[in-house]
Amino acid sequence: MSRGRQNQRFKKLIILRGLPGVGKTSKAEMLCDEYAGLGLEGEIFSTDRYHERTDYTKGNFQRNHRRNREDVFIALNRGVDPIIVDNTNISLWEMWPYIHMGMRQGDYDITMMELPKGYPQEKISINKLYRKCHGKIPKKKFRSFEGRWEKADNIWNVLNDSKSINRWKRSKEKWNVQ
Repeated sequence: MSRGRQNQRFKKLIILRGLPGVGKTSKAEMLCDEYAGLGLEGEIFSTDRYHERTDYTKGNFQRNHRRNREDVFIALNRGVDPIIVDNTNISLWEMWPYIHMGMRQGDYDITMMELPKGYPQEKISINKLYRKCHGKIPKKKFRSFEGRWEKADNIWNVLNDSKSINRWKRSKEKWNVQ
């Protein structure tokens, strides 16, 4: 009898989600360090890396997110383990491409982590997040993020979301080409 995938060790794709200032980047770095202790050379992918280069100019946001998706696609094809996506991922459609890519790759265990754990019931006040972000993000933007937050209990909630599927089905980005 063939054991097949039973003995196969799956690589990790970890998708962090949470409002700005909750500690996603610190968590990503901590996870990367933990995996490094196991001999794995993971990588963190954050659209903020591109936003910082363009001084958070709103007109560049779509392009910056596309670049981050491309980076994750390339990392998946290189077999990077773990891959940690450090974005707000407030809406299901924002996580859908990453989960879709990981599923298509076939050898990744995909995990979503909300920060703080149990959000939105366990949340940090907007005033505290505003201070943690040094006032760079307006309070009304935090309220907008809270209002747009979509619950996702597991990756299947995201993958089977009809709005996400419809949004991405015609995408010509490399990760989505059949």
